[in-house]
Amino acid sequence: MKRFVLLFLAVCIATTGAYAQKSDKKERKREKYSLEQMELNRIWKKRAGYLNISYVKQSVENELTSKLNLNSDWGASISWGRTFYLHKKPIGRVLKFGLDWTWLDINGAGYSDLQDYDEYDQSYVDLKTYQAEIGMQFGPSITVNPVDHLKISTYFRVTPTFATVYAVENELFLKNYATYLNAGLSVAWRLLSLGVEYRTGKTSYDDLGELSELMPGVAIDLNTTSWRMYFGFRF
Repeated sequence: MKRFVLLFLAVCIATTGAYAQKSDKKERKREKYSLEQMELNRIWKKRAGYLNISYVKQSVENELTSKLNLNSDWGASISWGRTFYLHKKPIGRVLKFGLDWTWLDINGAGYSDLQDYDEYDQSYVDLKTYQAEIGMQFGPSITVNPVDHLKISTYFRVTPTFATVYAVENELFLKNYATYLNAGLSVAWRLLSLGVEYRTGKTSYDDLGELSELMPGVAIDLNTTSWRMYFGFRF
């Protein structure tokens, strides 16, 4: 009888120990999963927004006359938006597909390539010309997180834009709708990011003012091409 009781107690103790060990393993797994999930949230959810400040090198070309071909003396832009990822868990723990929505994209550039003949000085003078656009970007992106908080993203976006050109000396103000296309690559580490973006589009101006003397009765299409190198913040 004593042997039976001792054997029963031994089995109970062994079973209890095994159950406790199994429960402890489950608890450690839950804690590990929770920590990993918190880390993924810090990497993905808390760094989906962006604010980029760019240096812009921009050029304008016209297919019918080289007189309107311009290269910027300076350029700058600012863009603000967010990436909306299409799935919660990263594929292979490192990759996510998303949709970028840039709520605000402001771009500006200044030129001095246009010239006019000054009859008083009998010489050609540079005409200061400024170009500005305000738009909204939208398009797909792919983001890779190879290690720690490092994220590398590539994207393509369509940018409906309100475009303007202003010539100071002639007091000429042109405006119209334009559709630009943007493609870029960015590298982000926690709060900070660096990137480069190519931007191109065409704007047709019918109200030419004094520029109509170059091509009477013809609308002028201006092809704009930009390279934007930016420093950004992720939040």
